[in-house]
Amino acid sequence: MYLGLVLAGGAAPSVFAHGALTRNFELQDEIEAKDDLDKNPDGEAAALSLSIKTYIEDVESFLNALHKLADEKKFNASLDAFEVTQTTMLPCVPANKTGSYTANAFESNNTALKPSLEWFSKLLTDGYSLADCLPNQRFNGNEATNSKFTFKYADSALSVQVSVQKASPEIAKKVSTDLVTTFAKFTASSEQIVRQKILENTSFRFSNDQVFVITRLPRAALDPLLAPNAK
Repeated sequence: MYLGLVLAGGAAPSVFAHGALTRNFELQDEIEAKDDLDKNPDGEAAALSLSIKTYIEDVESFLNALHKLADEKKFNASLDAFEVTQTTMLPCVPANKTGSYTANAFESNNTALKPSLEWFSKLLTDGYSLADCLPNQRFNGNEATNSKFTFKYADSALSVQVSVQKASPEIAKKVSTDLVTTFAKFTASSEQIVRQKILENTSFRFSNDQVFVITRLPRAALDPLLAPNAK
């Protein structure tokens, strides 16, 4: 599954200060699997609904966090840049809650963003329980889920991408179709500006054994979200 949030347009930082903010990590480290979505609700549709709801709330919370930082003059959309990328594998055996991640990038030219970037990265590690359990060499052939996320702000664009592997292209196609149907049921009030923009600019597709959920917002939509008193 691949989830993308893109905010484009406007002035861009001329230089991305790679490595200015780099988390210390081992390429293969261990994490505790999130279990808030481990318990499957009543039926597949309810499980998809819960996954989408959690994703929307997480992206909304991150945008609100950026708004707060901008309000405190700790985030400048015209000058700042960041990129965080991580691959996560979680075992499917209930008794074993320890997974692993490969942290590929954790960079920013603004150290004030570090707590928010670390916090948001922790929300993305389980792939929203949308990955299938498949044999995994990392766990001696036992089944595990495999997901990847990348979120970055550079070249006048903010993007959040989460990819999740499905068991087959046929399953990926079905999940993509079901996500479209489920997502259409979500609404936002006029006061929920950030959520409304996410809902209005999200689409779904699939390719091979990957499902893609893509949300794109123009830079013109980002500016009011970061303005004082924006909700």
